[in-house]
Amino acid sequence: MKSLLIATGIVLLQLAGVEPVRAADDKISPRIFETSALQLTVRQQMAEIDQIRLEDQLRFKTELARIRQLPVTLAADQEYLALLTAYEQALQGQYDKVLPTLTPLLDVSANSEFLIRAQVMAVNVLLLSNNYTLAFTYLEQLINSIPSIRDPELLAQVIVIVMFTYNQLERYDLTLLYKRYIDFSAISAKLACRIRVIILDAKYQQANVVVGSDEANQLIDECIAVREVIPANLARKELMRDQLASNDNKSALAIYLQHKAEIEQTRYPILISQFAALAAQAHLSLGEIQQAELLAEQALSAAQSSPNNPALVEAYNTLYQIAKMQQNYQQALNYFELMRQTEGELNANKASQQAAYHMVKSEIELKNQRISLLDRDNELLFLQQSIYQQEAKNSRLWLILATLIGFTALVLAYRGLTGRRRFKLMAEYDQLTGISNRYHFNNQARLAIKSCRARQVPVAVILFDLDHFKTINDQFGHATGDWALQQIVQACKQFMRSNDIFGRIGGEEFVIMMPGCELDKATLLAEICRDAIVGIDCNSSEHQFSLSASFGVSGSNSSGYDVKQLLADADKAMYQAKAKGRNQVVEFQQTVS
Repeated sequence: MKSLLIATGIVLLQLAGVEPVRAADDKISPRIFETSALQLTVRQQMAEIDQIRLEDQLRFKTELARIRQLPVTLAADQEYLALLTAYEQALQGQYDKVLPTLTPLLDVSANSEFLIRAQVMAVNVLLLSNNYTLAFTYLEQLINSIPSIRDPELLAQVIVIVMFTYNQLERYDLTLLYKRYIDFSAISAKLACRIRVIILDAKYQQANVVVGSDEANQLIDECIAVREVIPANLARKELMRDQLASNDNKSALAIYLQHKAEIEQTRYPILISQFAALAAQAHLSLGEIQQAELLAEQALSAAQSSPNNPALVEAYNTLYQIAKMQQNYQQALNYFELMRQTEGELNANKASQQAAYHMVKSEIELKNQRISLLDRDNELLFLQQSIYQQEAKNSRLWLILATLIGFTALVLAYRGLTGRRRFKLMAEYDQLTGISNRYHFNNQARLAIKSCRARQVPVAVILFDLDHFKTINDQFGHATGDWALQQIVQACKQFMRSNDIFGRIGGEEFVIMMPGCELDKATLLAEICRDAIVGIDCNSSEHQFSLSASFGVSGSNSSGYDVKQLLADADKAMYQAKAKGRNQVVEFQQTVS
């Protein structure tokens, strides 16, 4: 398994653990609690031990037991105590107790900070318990809360669990995309260390991203400076793995030998076993068979207590190679079978993660579609009610004047109304896809721009064009091309807001205007739409082909509040995406002459 962030006990809680976000009146000296606990409120005492729960677990447990003996009457303090109790249970590995403890916070908490921290803890523990479906359900709730979070520290903590989970799902591109939400200057050095370790892991897994040893060593130094020993050693392990992949076995082995004592002092089996497995590989590559065999056996011993541990596969592989070199073929076969069995279990676990994630995404998308349909039904009922009320008024008026004249006028009015609506739909909406045509989009866009300019809020434009669409039409016919256009519109609409304006302005060219949206969030939506288009299953069209699109994004910050300029700049960015190889998203960058 490539990722260093395998869900195992304390290591997961250490990396993705949530730090307390304090109000101004909670900022107290670490030594006040030690000298005069009676002078502090219950809330302040809980805030104090919240700060030390990952660094001094024994003291955290002792002080939490003492606080439980105090009268805790305020509802907010009771919620805080429940949150700290859940942390204690997680640190002790009692994962089956954590979710029941958090349930009141997840269901009825009036404190948004406690709710978000409870959701983060729930995702952590559910991942550890292999309850992936519920974990990803809470993860989606966290992602939806991102726009409403104003505290940079709390926002960073939510982004951490999102990035961490995307690494688990091997969606490293999305991990790196979410990095832009984090303001490193506004968060603690400890949290910044953990975030950068997750980002470093994602970079190492990206084939097109080169990570230099200087970057990794600088991160390790930063983590050590703030006593984040586990994240520092996770970064060291990835540096060691990278050196092994480059056949720099001596440098890789030097990392292990230099920091062996520090690694063992962490007492975290997954970390110890993975370092030992990598060191065994280095010894084997250097021809040091005895040392390699000893370390591989140590890795197996340490890894037995940590499920889903790739060190088992690596250690079995090393022992298999040694037995084969020694011509002990029966033992080699035994190790090979154990390696394949363990590898199969790891792959099955990863597959169950992927399946649960896509199932939750599909269920949420289906729910959103149903809500959208209900909203449209309600709008239709409201319009029908308004029409009926107006008709009733008109009927009474015409009945007063003359029954026959009123009835005739009502019939004519009804026919005129339905006819105008029908012709209005034909004139304003694209008949194939059901979204706005160029004429209607331009009208709606001008109104939206005028409103945004008056309120001084940003506006963004996404312009995209399908890649090689002419080839699809030429090879499979226009009916297949029409099917592809309809599928693409449906794939993108499910991610759009209700006030976004979606139009087809050319044969295979589409545009989305997003009032009140910053450029970076529009770029994220464009990336999501691009991924959704690539994921369209074309087999139902009875032809074998794939779909992709090139996206250009512009915003009012650089292009101003002019529809033509926004479209022109987005068009320039889109052609840059095509020039770079298509199936990409490019933001328009204002050039300085």
